Amino acid sequence: MMSSEGSDEALQVSIGLWYPECWEIEITERLDIGILGYGIYMTGSEVATLFTIYADDHESVTEGIEAIRASEHVHSVSQMASGFRQASIPKPGNATRELLVIHDGRKQISQPLTSRGFVCAGPIDIRDGREYWSLVTNHGRETVRIKVDEVREQMNAEINVRSMKRQNQGDAPTTLPVDQFTKRQLEVFQLARERGYYEYPKETSASALANELGITTSTLHEHLHKVEAVLLGRDGLTRLE
Repeated sequence: MMSSEGSDEALQVSIGLWYPECWEIEITERLDIGILGYGIYMTGSEVATLFTIYADDHESVTEGIEAIRASEHVHSVSQMASGFRQASIPKPGNATRELLVIHDGRKQISQPLTSRGFVCAGPIDIRDGREYWSLVTNHGRETVRIKVDEVREQMNAEINVRSMKRQNQGDAPTTLPVDQFTKRQLEVFQLARERGYYEYPKETSASALANELGITTSTLHEHLHKVEAVLLGRDGLTRLE
């Protein structure tokens, strides 16, 4: 029998967060790179994680790998052979590298989240000093808020719940071809979606988005138009949600 706080449909929870002493957050804030984390495996106080480091050029990727190796929280870094996974996760940026990193699990937020009934549903996107998680859980909305508050307090974290929704059975997932975008184009487009720019009626304006990003409105439109041109040219992508 289902518990009183659960549901027969999983709740999808999207969060953005920051917390202290996280080497991934510190490195992406300091350097012009992004990191995708997946395949997390915990062994006591250590965590083994597969990472994809991405940037707009190979020099930035190399600099990012050197910064990862130099972190006091990282025990070892191994580079994976190109194409080691049969199913590749799309990645933004023009340069990427696959890494297996063994690091200190005591400084990570993954265990506090998973121990409270959250399951990571996709790669963790770490960029510009923030982590973006896609989670699923059978908790109800109020329980999600309580659990997130507990993680905030435990990790001294800043956590923004970006969305909570249940996916309708008829909904088909939409996959962005992020490997065709630069890091900046992806950042601008994702923010526009999150702020409701593509809703009808619009929930935000181009000038508000530009102010938040610290760019001009014309530059914002340039980034969005480049992304939209790719999406509108792809079969099966009939919506931006």
